[in-house]
Amino acid sequence: MGMLAGGSVLGAGQALAGAVRKRTYAIPGSRHSDGKKLNFGIISDLHHLQFGPNQDESARMKGFMDAVMLNNPDFIIQNGDFFRPQGADAIMSQWNRYLGPKYHVLGNHDMDKCDKAAIMKLWGMASPYYSFDQGGYHFIVMDRNFMRQPDGLLVDYNTDNWGPVAAPGRSFTDSAQLKWLRSDLAAAQNPAIIFMHQPVFLSDFFQEIGNANEILEIFDETNFNAAKGGKGSKVAAVFMGHDHDDRYGARNGVHYILINSATYVYTNDQPYFFQDPLYAFVTLDPQGEMVIEGRTSVYRNIAPDAVSARFPTRISDHRLGLR
Repeated sequence: MGMLAGGSVLGAGQALAGAVRKRTYAIPGSRHSDGKKLNFGIISDLHHLQFGPNQDESARMKGFMDAVMLNNPDFIIQNGDFFRPQGADAIMSQWNRYLGPKYHVLGNHDMDKCDKAAIMKLWGMASPYYSFDQGGYHFIVMDRNFMRQPDGLLVDYNTDNWGPVAAPGRSFTDSAQLKWLRSDLAAAQNPAIIFMHQPVFLSDFFQEIGNANEILEIFDETNFNAAKGGKGSKVAAVFMGHDHDDRYGARNGVHYILINSATYVYTNDQPYFFQDPLYAFVTLDPQGEMVIEGRTSVYRNIAPDAVSARFPTRISDHRLGLR
């Protein structure tokens, strides 16, 4: 059973546009919190100007930000493929309505028309990857936007060089960042929540997950060492985008969540737009619970049955038992 934004209860079998859905997960409790719950808003894959002006990105962004202003979360984050620099003033104006902490994750299409330095400057990012602590949790933002050339050298995605690269060469993370990730997690005092654009788990794009195994190994080692040493700094959850899908999975005690696109799915060589923007609010309880409240929508125009069956227009409802 889900809850509507206004508090109305959704009965079994109902599917209303804009309905709020909840997922509840058991995660490691925090030993360094003030006992208060922490809440953040997340939106992914807005894809400003990806298919021209008919996506209603400004209206979608306004829908998310209206909910942000109503919910007043502790921070907000966009999980990549946000917008191109050109013509983005209206979206940035909406984004900046929220005066609290705001965080960005680089997605591959964010560099369609510029390089990393340009989009980072526009967003106010000091580094393409970074971490911060808040509310008794440790948050990490990763950059998966490197390509592996035939000689093995990794280079940045820049000005639309994603497309020509064969899939096995996409979505890599550089060695300097992997070294930083391992040391950052080793030094963490709180359970870690990871944000990245391209998935390392659950993806259907099997050939373009880059060196995902190296990242998963770091998560495995971190949690093994934390358990062995009695530390409360395990990797608790990983939020991913990119696939425009709604998925959940668990691997070695870590929750992996694919956040659906705010805007559309792309298949059969065309986009199928959602009527309403998709986004979510996540609440972390230091006692060891994570609740995801998402949105559900419908297709703006009638989609073929094969598309509707394959691609859900929601961030879905899911509940797991607590430890």
